[in-house]
Amino acid sequence: MRTIKFRGKSILTDEWFYGDLVHSADKKRTAILVNDKDSYDECEVVPETVGQFTSLYDCDGKEIFEGDILDFNGIKVEVRFVRGVFAFLVNGDLDEELCGDCRTDLFAKVIGNIYENSDMLKRRRADHGSDN
Repeated sequence: MRTIKFRGKSILTDEWFYGDLVHSADKKRTAILVNDKDSYDECEVVPETVGQFTSLYDCDGKEIFEGDILDFNGIKVEVRFVRGVFAFLVNGDLDEELCGDCRTDLFAKVIGNIYENSDMLKRRRADHGSDN
């Protein structure tokens, strides 16, 4: 079974939280439920920063999440959930996906994310939202 988890940035601090995604019944709050050994803490996060774990790792063993920016041998790509799958978009452009050998564990390194480092990408288009 693959690991399903999310990350999101706290609404109060610049800290990232990792765990299960939860929404309030009225959909006005988004939170990450963090398992701390014997208890759970609910941490409210900025909804736009929520990204799912891809089940992939970079060359340093770091988990890759939706919204991460990777360096694939000098090519910068954004990890995004598009058309039902995680895709590697060159410079975050929907019109240019990285194809071929996408062995992230050998060829990719997480160098940032679109929420804190969007200037790393040279976008042709201004959008960077989810395209499910």
